[in-house]
Amino acid sequence: MKTASAYILYNPLSLALFMDEVGGSLSQRKDGLTNTFDPDRSLFPLLLRPRLMIQDPDGIIATGDHTTDLIDCRWYIGSDESGERITSDTAGFQIGAYGELTVRCNVQPSTPLNLFFACAYIDTRTQKPYRKTYLLTLTSVIGYELALQVEINAAKKMAVSPYLTNMQRSITATFRNGTEDIADEDAVYNWQVLENGDWRDISEDDLFYVSGQATRELTIDRAYIDKEFLRVVVCHKNYPGKTVSAHTKIYRWYGQWDEREVITRGKFIRPGTTEIEVRCFVDTPKGEVVSPEEYFDITHIFTTNEKGAAQTVIGYGESVVVPASIVGKDPNVIPVFGCDVKEKTALRACTINGQQVTVNGLIMTMSVPNE
Repeated sequence: MKTASAYILYNPLSLALFMDEVGGSLSQRKDGLTNTFDPDRSLFPLLLRPRLMIQDPDGIIATGDHTTDLIDCRWYIGSDESGERITSDTAGFQIGAYGELTVRCNVQPSTPLNLFFACAYIDTRTQKPYRKTYLLTLTSVIGYELALQVEINAAKKMAVSPYLTNMQRSITATFRNGTEDIADEDAVYNWQVLENGDWRDISEDDLFYVSGQATRELTIDRAYIDKEFLRVVVCHKNYPGKTVSAHTKIYRWYGQWDEREVITRGKFIRPGTTEIEVRCFVDTPKGEVVSPEEYFDITHIFTTNEKGAAQTVIGYGESVVVPASIVGKDPNVIPVFGCDVKEKTALRACTINGQQVTVNGLIMTMSVPNE
């Protein structure tokens, strides 16, 4: 029998492979200040979902989405199948059905990440495979959202009472970008003092300095401050050109006070009276000052009610004892005692010929009357 063979022919399929990005995008933004990512894939993973669209010119295979017919789906880290294959053990990734890939890793701006997808589709008309691939790249860009601000836990003007028992004070800076606090390890702090119209860095040469330069908390000893302007200058270590500052004026302030001279012994002078004691009292709205000589320079003066009578200094400090003979014996001449009281300055370094005086390595200091 003579035979003749017939051939079944089909027109090629039209296949298009797409990659849908679900719940994110291929690109991220890394904040250069906080080192955080937006979006952060560890919290909001990216789902890559292949989508296979088919069109059959012969109309045998239904036109449309045939993603569920995909087989041999494989993902690689790299630009082709020679890269590292992604499996269930690959950190930062999770493989799902029909080639779905969940990405949970963030990508650094300096190291973009290529992902390569390979799959196959079996033509049900011919049982022959079609192979399709898809290449994509995960990228990240670095950026800054700068809304830097700093504040300190001190008023713009801060009065210092000399009567305080603890003269040390810590001034703490809070550094933020917007409403977010910036970690100390990402901040650069510099505390400064105004001197002769210019700001300079605070150092151990400043008597009022205790500790804290280059940190967020400066500790000072206010016993050494008459009036100082202090400020903190801060920047983010990743953005040194952008600085912000906050300042305070610290000044010594006695408030309202009034002195009074009281004869505490010998007010009535009789022939047997041998001594007279006078004492200076300093009063404030909050009461009498204890040990006023610690805060005030007190000079006691003696004179009489006679016109042109000389004023004689009889002593210094809170109280003075003088012999009763100082007043004389004339009952018509009235002895008068008074006090001249001046506020003391903060502690200052003692100097000789412009050089600070030290004792056992420590700077000698003293208070002087505030003229």
